Amino acid sequence: MELAFRTFCDSLKDDALTTLETASGLQEFAIQFKRYTSYASKLLPYQLISIEEECSVSSCTATLAAKNMELHGSLQKLTSVFSKVDTYVGVIAAQSIKSCNHPRSNQSLFFHHISVSLDSLHTVLKEVCTHYNAKVSLEHQLPTATQKLKTTDECVISALVSLGKCAGKFANFMKTNLDFFSATAGYRTRGSSISTNESAEGPKSNPAVSTFRQRAANYMASLGRPCPESVPYSVAVDNRRTLLSSTESRDSLAQQVTTFQKKTSKLEQEKEYWMLESQLLQMKYEKEMKKVSDLEKQAGRLQASLTGSIEDNLDKQTVLEHVNDKVQGVAVNTSVLGKLETTSQEASDADTREQLIKNHFTHRINEMTSQLQAADSKAVSFHAECRALHKRLSLAEKSKSNTQEELQIAHKTIAQLRDELQTTMKNYDHQLSMMSEHLASMNEKIIEQKDEIDDLRHKLSIKGPKKGKGK
Repeated sequence: MELAFRTFCDSLKDDALTTLETASGLQEFAIQFKRYTSYASKLLPYQLISIEEECSVSSCTATLAAKNMELHGSLQKLTSVFSKVDTYVGVIAAQSIKSCNHPRSNQSLFFHHISVSLDSLHTVLKEVCTHYNAKVSLEHQLPTATQKLKTTDECVISALVSLGKCAGKFANFMKTNLDFFSATAGYRTRGSSISTNESAEGPKSNPAVSTFRQRAANYMASLGRPCPESVPYSVAVDNRRTLLSSTESRDSLAQQVTTFQKKTSKLEQEKEYWMLESQLLQMKYEKEMKKVSDLEKQAGRLQASLTGSIEDNLDKQTVLEHVNDKVQGVAVNTSVLGKLETTSQEASDADTREQLIKNHFTHRINEMTSQLQAADSKAVSFHAECRALHKRLSLAEKSKSNTQEELQIAHKTIAQLRDELQTTMKNYDHQLSMMSEHLASMNEKIIEQKDEIDDLRHKLSIKGPKKGKGK
């Protein structure tokens, strides 16, 4: 409540026109003051019960009990006066709401009533302070009074005295400035005179002009402030475009990923194929090199065994041709009639077997590569789906927590409203009982007065004939 009042006071400007229609900050103070009043109304039954229990204690004297009952009544008066002040503060604060139906001519009456309520508050607070001081002076004379109780009572008395002084200042201020508050606020546009008379002619501007002027002044002041450090505008625009383009082209990116995955699978298949080809060629090369080395060794041994005769030379030439044909993979049969070339059956069988093995492993590698690519694509899709589900789960948990907080706030509000309803019902019941007692006492007085009037009439009627007989 104090913070709301300070905020309202800070919002008031000396160079701006303030009326009840423009004093929107008073609404928050009225809300806080109403909460304080409802809290005081809740505490009142407990205070009264505490005072009654204190009176029923055996150590409580008759004088102290009488003082306690006086404090009992003054506390009820204080709560009712606070409720009255709260009512008028809420009515005055409601003038800044557009939906308020109170005419402007009633504002002076509102200020008058709140001035009277503040006077009553000052009077009741002085009464409470007097009764509590008398009660404390009697309590301190008892042997059961502790030092802690005395210190607490002194603090309460000082708080009541300070509160009474503040209430007196408020009441005096309202009394002194009641004419000012009740007067009609005059405001003008440029080129016209200030007028507080509603019947006077001349243009009048809306009080909201001061609010707009203050906003314009704040805006002009903000222009002179240095800009905070942030990302450059061009970079921010580029980042936004990139984000939007990436968001919009998500499907195209997914298609590109699938295309690249297919190309990658084909390239891996070709890689495996050429690796196998290179291994087979390496093996063939090693075999051929081994054969060439063996044939070279045989040629060397034959050259060493040959002699220098012609026949030997002919045989040598024949052997060399035979070696060369072996290197080329062709068997040459030489005789007196001529040469016969034959292919090697063993070489063809080995090539056929290697080709079959190569085809089998190539087929197996292709199948395993396609299975691996299918598994990778499924894993990517499952990962994306899991991320989406995780985001949905986090959003659901966040909404759940927000809903739970709102539900707790609603439960608290319901409990508070129930307490206020019970307190209001108790207050109304108490007021009704007091009114009933008052009406009963008034009826009894009326009946007694009627009886007295009837007796007097009867006496007059008896005295009248006597006087006539005397004459």
